[in-house]
Amino acid sequence: MTPAFALEDKQAHLHRRALEALRRAGNPFRNYFARHPDDEVCARYHVPDLYAREREILLAVVDLYRFDPTMHSEVIPILGAKGAGKTHLLYSIKHGPSKGHQLLVTPGTFQKDVDFLEYLLFQVIDTLLAGSKQQGERPLVYISEEWTRQLLLQALQTTATVGDTRRQGRARRTWSLWKSLWGSGSDGDNLRWLAQVLSRPKRHPLPLLCREAGLDEQSIVVWLQEHLDRTEVRNTSGRLRRHLSDGLVRACLLQDEKVLADFLTNGFAELEYHVRPSRQELVLALFKTLMEALARLHVPVVIAFDQLEDLLLVRRTDDARKVSESFFAGLVQAMHQLDGLLFLIFAERGLWNRFIPSLDGYIQDRLLNPLHVPGLGTVKTVRLEPPGEELVRQVVAARLRPTLEELPDFTSLSPLFPFQDEQVSRIAHTEPTLRDMLQQFRKLFDHLVYGEASQEPYVIEERLRPAGAVRATTHEPSAGSAPESAPMAHQEAQTGEAPAVVIESVTLVHAPQPPSGIADLWAQEIHQARERLSPEGAITGATRELQAGLGTLLQTFMDHGVKANAWRLHHVVPEFTFGDHPTYGVISLAHWVCKDSPPWRLALGLFLGRGPGKLKDLQTKLTVFGLSPAVTDALVLLRPADDLNLSGKTRSLWDEAAQRGWPLRLEPLDLNELAILYAFPRWLAAVQESLPTGEALPNLAEFLQDRCDTLLHKISMPAVT
Repeated sequence: MTPAFALEDKQAHLHRRALEALRRAGNPFRNYFARHPDDEVCARYHVPDLYAREREILLAVVDLYRFDPTMHSEVIPILGAKGAGKTHLLYSIKHGPSKGHQLLVTPGTFQKDVDFLEYLLFQVIDTLLAGSKQQGERPLVYISEEWTRQLLLQALQTTATVGDTRRQGRARRTWSLWKSLWGSGSDGDNLRWLAQVLSRPKRHPLPLLCREAGLDEQSIVVWLQEHLDRTEVRNTSGRLRRHLSDGLVRACLLQDEKVLADFLTNGFAELEYHVRPSRQELVLALFKTLMEALARLHVPVVIAFDQLEDLLLVRRTDDARKVSESFFAGLVQAMHQLDGLLFLIFAERGLWNRFIPSLDGYIQDRLLNPLHVPGLGTVKTVRLEPPGEELVRQVVAARLRPTLEELPDFTSLSPLFPFQDEQVSRIAHTEPTLRDMLQQFRKLFDHLVYGEASQEPYVIEERLRPAGAVRATTHEPSAGSAPESAPMAHQEAQTGEAPAVVIESVTLVHAPQPPSGIADLWAQEIHQARERLSPEGAITGATRELQAGLGTLLQTFMDHGVKANAWRLHHVVPEFTFGDHPTYGVISLAHWVCKDSPPWRLALGLFLGRGPGKLKDLQTKLTVFGLSPAVTDALVLLRPADDLNLSGKTRSLWDEAAQRGWPLRLEPLDLNELAILYAFPRWLAAVQESLPTGEALPNLAEFLQDRCDTLLHKISMPAVT
């Protein structure tokens, strides 16, 4: 039998090794909150049982729209204190398992001076074309794949009938096209076989299936275009659907997303209309076409507003009441104009209770309309309460597990090591939110693992001490201290004199410095933005979101005193809309002043149109010089660095504007600079969300000056070439 002291020695050795491993790995509680719905921290530390009931309810509501896409648009508020875990819950809905795909839109900005439906439309377009994934796949990939499969199946079934009956006229042309595609030996059996393959559950990507069948993707595209020309109705909806189908087919079969991106940002506004629709009518027509297409695929459209307080009140000087009224009024108007939209609003309970009672009665009725979910009852509001003790244990264990499992005999350790059960229990019962709990575990981890006095060990000890306990000494022993310190304290209490202290040895423990939170957040958001903007059509599709980011960046430059040499911002209009074009008719206005020079009013616009859209984009932006009264002294257009050359009609238009004396400048933006514009509002919201309650945003001038120096000069210098 192994002696008890040997077992104790073995356990102590295991504890020492575990502490060494934890020191090397760093504090797993430092990243104690989810910064946005795509934060990888959520996946790393996800606990399925946390808010499982609330997740089940929300996914069940999403399924209502999956099975009945024509349902009236509704709102579900998800309310909880700051740090309750709202963003993590949204992450699990966006990326976790469900009964099928959904297009989940998580806006990173609120453009309060833009028509709300227009704002929503471009959020949907940005999500559709972006490079980021949902449930492991880009939305455009699975939407274009499923749409093309259904369209090809429909065309095959029609053509099979043509092949059997050999009808005359246009049908004969369809059959001839198919014969040239498949080969002269084709008959109805070939068509029926392929139709059967497509009608079964998806097993292989459609391009692979076509190649295995010996079919040429480009020929299939031409064939499907002819099928659409023959079958689509000739009204406005049919024409919009025809162009949308063409873009989705090309994206699926040819991996060409430019056509779809151009249609969704420019082509829909350039169709020939008997009566030219207004800007709002164009937006509504395209939005309805998109919604009908997604409904046909049974893909619900969920628009989730996370961290509502930061989304609406990016500037703490904004009139909160006015901004919230604008947001909720626009939301209700969109619900009346479109069916099939599900809005999830993640907000602090106090903010919600402060805003809602002040709204008009009809807005309150729509926002608080109950929704019946079969098997789960009636849902009006989802409330997030602090997790119980057992769930807190699971959360703590999930954070510690990756490091502890590296030890060969980790099963002999408590899954909560280095914490004691009573410490976890007391934190679970005394802290108000999950974030507060994680903050305390972060401090306690530093104290136990690194012995850091800088991490407020006294505060932690007082929090964890049982009621009535008294601290015997002001000296905080380290984990390896001997108990002789108690007699020393007794001697001081008896004589009134501090005993002599002899330092016999010193052990230096290297603890990693806490990361620079602002810099880490910046790197993460820029990385996410680069990923979103990498696909071919993503930058074009993000035109409005990039413009919104530019406006927010300029506003922050002004608020924090960022300068470009001797120039500083005196006034900013983040987004100024004009004209009839929904995509291109928006700029930011920046008034720059300098002590020894007259002020300059710069109009700054994202010039991102490609192909036919390039000319229209420039035409629209130049109309800013015709506004009365004048709003700008010069126009600076920001264009991707890989497409700076102007040619043909676009070059002629530019030269003509220069000859008129209009001050113009074209500035190149590389992918990193575009990522800064896209990521900036999300980064700013994440910084604000990470601050302790009531703490003001630090001055960011030096940080932004360093990170945005090149971009700053491109959008500020008043000299015009």
